[in-house]
Amino acid sequence: MQKIRTQLMALLDRLEVISDTFGGNTVALLTVSLLLAAAMLVVNDRLIVNTREKTDLLTKLDQLLMEEWKTQASLSVAESAQRGYLLTRSENYFAPYDEATQEISEHLQNINTLLNHTNLVKHITIQNIMNQLVNSIAKKSAEMSVTIDFAKKHQFDKALAVVKLDSGIKESANVQMLSRQFEKEITDYRHELAEARNNMRRMMRWFVMACPLIFVSLVVLVIRRLLRELAEKANLHERLTDENAEYERNIQTLTVSLQRQALQAQTNIERERYQLSRELHDELGSLLTAIKMDISWAIKYLKDSSPQITDKLKKTNQYLDRSINFKREIVQNLHPSMIKSFGLIASLQNLVDEAAARNHWQMDIIMPEQELMMNETLSLIIYRLVQESLNNCSKYAQASGVSVHLMHDDQHIKLEIADNGIGFDMSSLNSSNTGISGMRNRVESIGGHYEVTSTPGQGTSTRVMLPFLAAEPANN
Repeated sequence: MQKIRTQLMALLDRLEVISDTFGGNTVALLTVSLLLAAAMLVVNDRLIVNTREKTDLLTKLDQLLMEEWKTQASLSVAESAQRGYLLTRSENYFAPYDEATQEISEHLQNINTLLNHTNLVKHITIQNIMNQLVNSIAKKSAEMSVTIDFAKKHQFDKALAVVKLDSGIKESANVQMLSRQFEKEITDYRHELAEARNNMRRMMRWFVMACPLIFVSLVVLVIRRLLRELAEKANLHERLTDENAEYERNIQTLTVSLQRQALQAQTNIERERYQLSRELHDELGSLLTAIKMDISWAIKYLKDSSPQITDKLKKTNQYLDRSINFKREIVQNLHPSMIKSFGLIASLQNLVDEAAARNHWQMDIIMPEQELMMNETLSLIIYRLVQESLNNCSKYAQASGVSVHLMHDDQHIKLEIADNGIGFDMSSLNSSNTGISGMRNRVESIGGHYEVTSTPGQGTSTRVMLPFLAAEPANN
C-alpha cells in the first residue's frame, strides 16, 4: 500500500511538472479530468452494452440448440407414431402424431425467429445449414403425412409402398447429418462468442481499475493546484472586499448627499413658491381689494343718476370677485398656508373634505390622530401628492368612492390613495403623463418609492413610501 502511495505521488509530481512546462492551468486540468470522466463513462457503457449483447446472443444460441433438439425429438415421436400405426393399425397413434407434427411446426417457427437475430443473420453458414435442415425436415414430414393419409383411407398397401421407397430413411439420415453440422456450427460460434465476452470482461476489469486511478490522480492534481491558487487569491479577495466596502460607503454617502441636495432643492422651490404666494397675496390682493372698494363707491354714487353705468360696474365687480377667488386658489396652490398654521394632518383633512364635497365621493380616510413632527418640505410633498392624486380622480376617474390612508413608523411614511373609478391601461403611461412623472420624480429624488397600478374598469391605486424626516430644530 505504501509503495502504491509513493508511485501515485510520483505520478502527480510528474503530471504537475508537465503541466507547468506546457503552461497548463487549473481549468485545462479540470477540463481534461471531466473529458476523461466522460470518456470513461462512454467506453464503460459501450463495453457493458457489448457484453450484454454477446450474453444475449449466447442465450439465443442456447435457445436455438434447444429448439433444434426439440424438433428432432418431435420428429422422432411423429415417425414412431407413423410406424406404430402402420404396424398395429391402431388409431391411438393419430393423436401423438398430430401433436408431434404441430410441435415440429412450432419449433421450426421459433428457430426461424431466433435466426432473424441481427448477429445470426450475418452468419451465412448457420443460415445455409438451417435452411437445408428445414427443407429435409419438411420432406420427411411430407413423406410421413402421405403415408398417414393413405392409412386413414385404409390404403395400407400404398402406405407401405411409400415407406419401402427408403426416401424417409434417407431424409432421416440427412436430418441427422445436418443436425450434427448445425450443432457443431452453433457450438463453435458459441465458443467464439464466449471467448470474446470473457476478453471483454477482462478488458472492463482492467479499465475499471486503471481509469479511476488516472482520474483520481488528475483530480488530486487539480485540487492541489486549486488550493495553491486559492491561497494566492486570498489576499486579493480580501483587498477587493475592503475596496468594495469602501465603494459602498462612498456610494451610501453620495446617495445621502444627493437626497439631501434634492430635498434642499425642493425646499428652495417651496421657499420661492411661498415668497411668490406672499407677494401675490399682499400686492395683487391689495390692488384687487382697492379696486373693488372704488367700484363699490362708484356704484353707490351712480346708481340713481346712471343706472346703465351702475349695471356695468356691478358686472365688473363680479369679475373682480372671480379674480380674487382665482388669486386665492393660485396662492393656495403655490403654498398651502394651512400647513404652516394648522399642520399637515389638518390640512389634508380639509383638502379631502373639500374634494369629497365637490365630487360627492364616499370617503375612507385613515390618518394619524396627532400631528406628525416632520420636515416641512416633506409635509408639502405629501400634501401635493394627495392634492395631485385627488385632482386626477376628479378629472378622469369618474369614481364614487375614494380612500386616503396615511400611516407611519419611526423610519417610513406610507401613503395609499385608491378609487373605484374607470381605471386606465398601464401601457398607455408615457413621458407625456407629466403629473404622474412629476410625482414620481419628486418622491424618488428623496429616496422614496412611488407606484401606480390600474386596470380598466377596476379603479386606480397609488402607493408611496417615503423616508421619515424629522422636523429640524428651530434656530434661536
